[in-house]
Amino acid sequence: MSSTETRSRAAWLRPVVAGVGLVYLVLGVAGFLTPETAEVGHETTRAVWIFSVTPLLNLVHTAVGVLGLLAATRRTGSLIYCWVLFVGFAGMTAYGVLATAFSTPEDPINLNWADNVLHGLTALAALALGIFAARAVNRKHTA
Repeated sequence: MSSTETRSRAAWLRPVVAGVGLVYLVLGVAGFLTPETAEVGHETTRAVWIFSVTPLLNLVHTAVGVLGLLAATRRTGSLIYCWVLFVGFAGMTAYGVLATAFSTPEDPINLNWADNVLHGLTALAALALGIFAARAVNRKHTA
């Protein structure tokens, strides 16, 4: 199998990763532009659309977005990004479910159920993308 065939099998991954990165970058930047995001604690009125905002969460979303756009420049970077995104957002989802279920006023991230769903779906999508892209690259060409 030539390197051109290998590249074309997973060519769809880079634009998808760029799209995920762009969504998170927009969400992070919009969070920074929301008034009163400097306050810490669980407050449901601080939100961008249905997603909560805090400086820490905005920083995470912005970093995920920038890294996604950078990773989309190379196929290998996109594949690694998918696996890192899966692990990171699976952890954030687990933390968010616990933080939201026990709702403590000292919660520095201010997560809500919409954030948990977004992070959980992102983790699942990253897992699926990582698996499909790895299979596309590793698939043997049968004549």
